[in-house]
Amino acid sequence: MITVSHPKSKTEWQALRGRDVTASVVGALFDASPFLSRRALWEAKANNRERLVAETPAMQRGRLLEPVGVQLIAEQHPDWRLHHNAADDTYYRDPDIRLGGTPDLLVEAPERGKGIIQIKSVERSIFKSNWLDSDGEIDVPLWIALQATVEAYLTGASWAAVAALTVSHGIDLHLIEVPLRDGLIEAIKARVVEFWDQVASNIPPDWDYAQDQALIARHFGDGDPEHEIDLTGDNRMPILVAERIALQAERKAAEERIAEIDAEVQARLGTAQVAHIGQGLRITWELSHRAGFSVPPKTYRALRYPRSLPNL
Repeated sequence: MITVSHPKSKTEWQALRGRDVTASVVGALFDASPFLSRRALWEAKANNRERLVAETPAMQRGRLLEPVGVQLIAEQHPDWRLHHNAADDTYYRDPDIRLGGTPDLLVEAPERGKGIIQIKSVERSIFKSNWLDSDGEIDVPLWIALQATVEAYLTGASWAAVAALTVSHGIDLHLIEVPLRDGLIEAIKARVVEFWDQVASNIPPDWDYAQDQALIARHFGDGDPEHEIDLTGDNRMPILVAERIALQAERKAAEERIAEIDAEVQARLGTAQVAHIGQGLRITWELSHRAGFSVPPKTYRALRYPRSLPNL
């Protein structure tokens, strides 16, 4: 049975979310979240500590543009009845497995029935690199598709979609349907049950070394100056150390070569602050001013290149 709660404050809403795996983080259980690993989620729930992340500029953009997304959807689909859930943060929950979510937009559409729409604000370059496949077709990132699937399940919706907002000279709305695939919600529920079993058994998932670097540093604190460890039998350590030494050497060589290239380019520019190099591209070597805060103010020339060269 799905329960529905109407929290009276953000604090109450966060407390409701803290006891569950929510739709927005379920992607971590499939190693699909770009901002949260399975281990980080386990650490938060095992220690009864909800992840309260300071609002980033991207998060602020998403919060401010969400009502704009609702308005754009209303204009494009005037026959749809919309409820923007941000008005009350209604929280839906499956208490048996501790799975919850707060959908952005609830929809009643003629001939389609009840649906949910997850609204995402996406910077244009990120949309191009993470949302478009090799043919230029929109492919919703897995973690967002999982989020929409969970919200459709919790609300009893028969369809789900994602509204991606990209901003340039105007605001582009991409409304993409998320297929509610047979068996997917059961797979999600199984992962959630397995996760809570790991929490109850105090068995953490493995570290994700790509995502957990800061978490590992915090987890082990300042270390123990009296503690030494013998890893002579760990065959992985020499491989890691050798690879790091090789990468350090490659980085040093690359940095040295970059410095040589900069010097040659600067010599070719001479006193010119702008150099046109064809195909509409240019290199600039202009004066740049650094304000004096904790360091003395400084004026220097900043060499800037085009980001890429076409047809190379």
